[in-house]
Amino acid sequence: MLLADSLADLLGGRLEAPPGASLEISDLVSDSRKVTPGAGFVALLGEAMDGHAFVAEAVRRGAALAVVGEAFRPGQEAPPLLIRVPDTAAALRAACARRIAQLGATVVGVTGSVGKTTAKEMCALALSGRPTARTPGNLNTWTQIPLHVLRLDPPVERLVVEMAMTAPGEVADLAGFTHPTYGVLLNVGQAHIGRLGSEEAIAQAKAELLAALPLRGAAILNADDPRVVGVAAQSPAPIRWFGEESPEAAWRVEDISADGVLGSRAVLVGPDGRGPIRLRAPGRHLLLDAAAAAAVAACFGVGIAEAAQRIGEFTPADHRGVVVTGLHGSTLVDDSYNSSPTSLAAALAMLRASGAPERLAIIGDMLELGDRTLAAHREAGRQAAGAATRLIAVGEHAGVVVSAALAAGMPAAAVTQAGDADGAAELALPLLRPGTVVLVKGSRGIGLDLVVKHLLA
Repeated sequence: MLLADSLADLLGGRLEAPPGASLEISDLVSDSRKVTPGAGFVALLGEAMDGHAFVAEAVRRGAALAVVGEAFRPGQEAPPLLIRVPDTAAALRAACARRIAQLGATVVGVTGSVGKTTAKEMCALALSGRPTARTPGNLNTWTQIPLHVLRLDPPVERLVVEMAMTAPGEVADLAGFTHPTYGVLLNVGQAHIGRLGSEEAIAQAKAELLAALPLRGAAILNADDPRVVGVAAQSPAPIRWFGEESPEAAWRVEDISADGVLGSRAVLVGPDGRGPIRLRAPGRHLLLDAAAAAAVAACFGVGIAEAAQRIGEFTPADHRGVVVTGLHGSTLVDDSYNSSPTSLAAALAMLRASGAPERLAIIGDMLELGDRTLAAHREAGRQAAGAATRLIAVGEHAGVVVSAALAAGMPAAAVTQAGDADGAAELALPLLRPGTVVLVKGSRGIGLDLVVKHLLA
């Protein structure tokens, strides 16, 4: 429960409240469509619209408070409480920084092209011996992070923050008001390359987290990724390397054995010893995230064996590699939340390693790849030919994927394409039977979560 006067102090604003009004706020949001009775609404100025135009809608939905600019003049529909600030966006950022300081929380920032949400969850598990919070789901932007932080109640000693990046300067902005002591850079891939132009530019944008770290902190970096290694010097803080292959990795994963879609087993190794780990989520690539989380835990004095035990409690978030039962005894791997060349390659490797006699890959377009789009989808088709026994490609570039799969030797009878999710589900239904493993993966804009809904038992 938030109190309007405390919120005004954090925002550096002026509270306007009638005598005797309740100061309790049930929630705080910046999207008027998400307002619930008793909530507060922050009117932000966006690229396309001004949130002040939606204050009346927020009131109609039951908003008890609105955070507005000094010049805002409410009409007939105004909430009982107003907090006025010179700039709502700047006030929200400042409030986040003040709340973190008020809580006394040490912040761990997590970024990377693939696996941020998984690694964030694993870090929080590894640190859970003391009061620990983390940004929920994929709430990782400059608006979502502060709104979550302002909802936190003490005690919070450790705060793990996932940091999104779609353009240069964004990670620096997030670090500027969260003030991370520790920073994790998982990898550098092609996600958002259509906006940034090159892997080098992506690496530089991700490295803004490293540059923001204090000398007393640490950078937790993937020793197996040459682009991560290439920006390591930008960290003024000491470096802790994690990985699987590089001899530089002090926290590493060894003795990996895959259990197909059931998960994987391995041993996490750190300077203080070894700890067996069992992950009940598909994909050996998740073990690198576990190694990163173990390195983070060590910064807080948590040993490798204890970290491995806690990380083993990890369960994937919705649509991020969740294994569910499909129709007719099939098994679905719902990885429909998003896709990029790196994450798709990992998912197809998991499908190939599943050992199922019938393996269906339903692959949707990967978005925001710019001039890499055609090459990436050709590679997707080639990889699918080696991983799946059947392929359904979905979206604008489905033909490119199909052609590449056929060129790689996949039988023509095993390959088809669909224009949308409904079409893909219709094609997939006759292929489901006991023992069939189905991978569903595509960028969010393709909407392949609808395929999963159609195929669930």
